[in-house]
Amino acid sequence: MRIPRVLLLVLAVAAGALAIPGTASAAYSDPLTTTTKQSLVWHATPAAALTALDNALPNVSLNTVVNDPSYPTTGCTAAEKAALPKAPAATTSFCWDTDRANSATWVPQGITTSGDADDDGMWGADKIILSGWHSGDALGRYDDARIMAVNYDKPAAPTNRMVYLAVPNSTGSSFTAAKAHMGGMAWYGDKIYVTAVGNTSTAIRVFSTKHILQMTDTTSNAIGKTSAGYAAYTYKYAMMQIGYYTYAGTCSMQSDTGVPCFSSMSLDRTTSPASIVTTEYFADQSLHGRLYRYPTGADYLLASSGTTAATEAFRSSVGNMQGVLSHNGKWYVSHSSATLNGQLWAQTTTASSSSSCGSPATTACWAVHPEALTYDWSTGLVWSQSEWSTTDCSAQGQTCGRSVFAVPLSSLPV
Repeated sequence: MRIPRVLLLVLAVAAGALAIPGTASAAYSDPLTTTTKQSLVWHATPAAALTALDNALPNVSLNTVVNDPSYPTTGCTAAEKAALPKAPAATTSFCWDTDRANSATWVPQGITTSGDADDDGMWGADKIILSGWHSGDALGRYDDARIMAVNYDKPAAPTNRMVYLAVPNSTGSSFTAAKAHMGGMAWYGDKIYVTAVGNTSTAIRVFSTKHILQMTDTTSNAIGKTSAGYAAYTYKYAMMQIGYYTYAGTCSMQSDTGVPCFSSMSLDRTTSPASIVTTEYFADQSLHGRLYRYPTGADYLLASSGTTAATEAFRSSVGNMQGVLSHNGKWYVSHSSATLNGQLWAQTTTASSSSSCGSPATTACWAVHPEALTYDWSTGLVWSQSEWSTTDCSAQGQTCGRSVFAVPLSSLPV
């Protein structure tokens, strides 16, 4: 979630104040408190529409996509390494090629891996990391969405291919761009959940690896049916939405008492059944985000084909929550600062704690401008990524950049 530039200094001061117990009405060290549960309603894409597009275009597997790379990843520059967490320290990381690393038109947000998707941590024969990006103002299509599908079979030399996210029309004769900020992602079975955009009724969009289509027109700067075939703004692949969840009303990013706007999410495999957890982001430090848990049911979707009720709902006093993770009853939330390293907090209804680093000691030890969290239970690693490009950082007099990194779950605050 990008912080408006005009708020940078104000938020830095406010976040620093709230992180110190006793200096404000709520402190990051306050435990979780229970709050009102929110329900979600499922809306399925017509099966006939998906079938029509599958018949009109080559339907390919995600394995085909990641083994058809268009870009390499790279080792991280000194500036990009400066964005990595101080404590707990990253044990592995990689960075994007120059165009992705410095792009002003696309911004990284959510992340998930094949460690979410399947019991063995693989998707078929491949280890895969999915990085979600939304388009910025410069593109002229704000909150279009794409996934960087990373082939992580060779951790020393990952590669990736970009996949556009699209919504079929009711008949399957065409499709449009899916609007999603991509602040959070969760991959469970063939289903890929992404957070939508704020201040709307749409909460979560759901895509499927069973409906990845290869475009027949890769030259048109358009999306959907064209005179030359089907296009997705020159991308080779597009993944189709198979349905979406709505809130019980329009969400608000200006209120922490009304309908929440989900800003991030992840999968928790430690519950039975597995569950999707979410959080919300507020730039206003007087507002306090909420955390929700939704159980999964048949076909890797949430527990009901109609209305799904949250089974848990909590309020956190951690500000600027960018990522959320739940594991064995403990919640982890990542905080972002305008000018400092972020913070990573472990929370329950009885305690809230963070790692410390430096001298004098500080809790500002997490990544610089961090985003979502995801846990690969097959490797024991928690993955995240940082948002700002080196250009963004330099413009604010900061040394940082975009990186994808992992830390062991065992190293997280207790």
